[in-house]
Amino acid sequence: MPIDPVQLAADLIRCPSVTPQEGGALDLLQEVLEGMGFACTRMPFSEEGTPDVDNLYARLGDQGRNLCFAGHTDVVPVGDKDSWTVDPFAAEIHDGMLFGRGASDMKGAIAAWVAAVSARLEEEGAPDGSLSLLITGDEEGPSINGTRKML
Repeated sequence: MPIDPVQLAADLIRCPSVTPQEGGALDLLQEVLEGMGFACTRMPFSEEGTPDVDNLYARLGDQGRNLCFAGHTDVVPVGDKDSWTVDPFAAEIHDGMLFGRGASDMKGAIAAWVAAVSARLEEEGAPDGSLSLLITGDEEGPSINGTRKML
């Protein structure tokens, strides 16, 4: 059965991955992707004077062209929590909309991509070539120990 994108997005939102903390988001994503057949590699980086950051590279297949989805699971701090009308990490659905930190940037997008790949794999099998995800935990912070170093 294909992955439900709303459920995966909600599960990711419930991970308090405020930069530079991983908060369980990369662990969850790795578990889901490995269940789909992706080979996952964690890529932690640190640099003196900057926070340690964990990153994830996942790839399905190793032949031909590679389509890579790049994104991040870290979110900015919630600020004044009393200003929120919902818990920023509860992933509540109201009037058909999912609310929480990362719903639109960018845990929701990651969940949609993973769900689309899951459906494609179930319907048609693995593609010619390969698919990968490059997911950092350092987009909302200093952006030193994330995508740039992974590349």
